[in-house]
Amino acid sequence: MNRTFSAVAVFLLAGTPTFAQVSGNYLAAMDTNGDMSVDANEFAAFTDKVFTTLDADKNGALSQAEAGTTVSAEQFTAVDTNRNGSLSKSEFAAAAKADFAASDLDKNGALN
Repeated sequence: MNRTFSAVAVFLLAGTPTFAQVSGNYLAAMDTNGDMSVDANEFAAFTDKVFTTLDADKNGALSQAEAGTTVSAEQFTAVDTNRNGSLSKSEFAAAAKADFAASDLDKNGALN
């Protein structure tokens, strides 16, 4: 899977290779408990908000048009695991979860 798909890249910084490269300001926006790091639960909550924001027609799936220019055709295809031409909330969340794990370089369960 192309790791450039992270929810942060999709919503804020299209094309950023990994979440770990996101600036502190974006991390702070996701850090809902103020502990100066983003744990898996905070990241998942943010991912859910991203999906909901992008799902303009509120049908529970993202079309390539809804994903817009923030997701390349290659990224979209990589995340569309059932190959139905849309991204379900579970496909979107699974890609974000994988990105979180790949970006948690010290494997402490948090990004900081």
